[in-house]
Amino acid sequence: MTATKSRRWSYRITATLLAMAGVAATVSLFRIVFLPSGIQAPELWGLGAILVGFTGVFSLVVFGLLEMQQGQLHAANRELQRRRDVLQGLWDATGVVATLPDVDAVLQRIVDVSRPLFGAQYAALAVLMDEESQAIRQFITSGMPEAERQQIGPLPTGRGLLGEVIRTKQVIRLDNIADHPASSGFPLHHPPMQSFLGLPLLYRGGVVGHLYLTNKPGGFTAQDEMLAELFARQAAMVISTARFYQDREAWATVAERERIGRELHDGVLQTLYGLTLSLEYVLDTETSLSRAMEGELQRITETLSLTMTDIRMYIQSLGASTVDFKVALTDMLRRSGALTDVQLDLRDTEYLSLKPDVIHDLVLSVQEAVSNARRHGAADTIRVGWDSTEFEYQLWIEDDGQGFDDAGDGNGQHFGLMNMRRRLERWQGTMDISSRKGQGTVVMFRLPHTANLRAVDEIS
Repeated sequence: MTATKSRRWSYRITATLLAMAGVAATVSLFRIVFLPSGIQAPELWGLGAILVGFTGVFSLVVFGLLEMQQGQLHAANRELQRRRDVLQGLWDATGVVATLPDVDAVLQRIVDVSRPLFGAQYAALAVLMDEESQAIRQFITSGMPEAERQQIGPLPTGRGLLGEVIRTKQVIRLDNIADHPASSGFPLHHPPMQSFLGLPLLYRGGVVGHLYLTNKPGGFTAQDEMLAELFARQAAMVISTARFYQDREAWATVAERERIGRELHDGVLQTLYGLTLSLEYVLDTETSLSRAMEGELQRITETLSLTMTDIRMYIQSLGASTVDFKVALTDMLRRSGALTDVQLDLRDTEYLSLKPDVIHDLVLSVQEAVSNARRHGAADTIRVGWDSTEFEYQLWIEDDGQGFDDAGDGNGQHFGLMNMRRRLERWQGTMDISSRKGQGTVVMFRLPHTANLRAVDEIS
């Protein structure tokens, strides 16, 4: 018997004794006031004893009923408060769409709201790759320090009890996770968990995500389950609404990017292409040009070609589709001249993971190196190679041209080499040049895998 129950019984017994004492006092007073002195009236004493005893039993029952009703009233008040908290939580969850910056923030807010709302120590929200898949794309948690989560390792894969909720799309409520046949245990460093409530977030026939609550003291109740389903339906609507706004904003962004791309292609790029054709016509037809003038026009033509490549890459990066390095490289080489003197040696396909901005700088650097090999090195054969190691990407341009002893001397090479080096350094990369007079040149670009994350000037 707990201390609270002991106090309740103490109060009940005290009240009962007081009621019995009151009846006994009433009987005694009646005898003194209404019966002549000297008359014993044993029947009256017997009746008094019966009344006192009946009063005691009646008082115990009545006080017990009153206490039970009071307990029910307190429970009802607690339940009303709980429902009010749930409704407030639903209201908070609904309001986050207008205040939080993206869907990820909305998901985190929903998890953070649900955990204290249902008295859970931990809460998590799983988002799948798509509605037909059982693979988890995102797993947002609440109640677990980030360092502890990192120790656990990779995200769940959708097996075990979490996967059971995903497969069945049904609510699962357990007092002990280990009791369920689908339970597969916990990975190393995972905190112990016992009580469990998992349910899908359904909206318009589709599954938006899956909510998991664990470790509520005393376990989750049927009432928890009912309220959690109400919360899950509202949360699913909130997530869907947030995604709608995000998709609408993304669509508007894509439409604007495509408009800019069309204007660049149909306006600026066509104008530059026309200028290039005019300069090439002059170079091919005018025989009276001096060597200096011919060299200057050739330099301008190559600069325009580089600028057009820059604009084409920018247009590609504006589009919704990804940029393929091999396609972009081949397109640039084809527009820079005949491909008869260029060989591609791409030894793997890791370039498919490159970001458009990285591809942009690499293609421009290759164009600069190929142009140098043709114009200054008078190379007959140029080989563009690609390879990758565990830690870095490697891209090189090798030619059999005249070569040179000083990478910074003569023929206007210095400015182009400086541009290439700056483009590589922007992605934490390096450029090395190996060249000897009469033995050709090798330009080697090296980029760490982290270069594919963000540029140096974007790192705070």
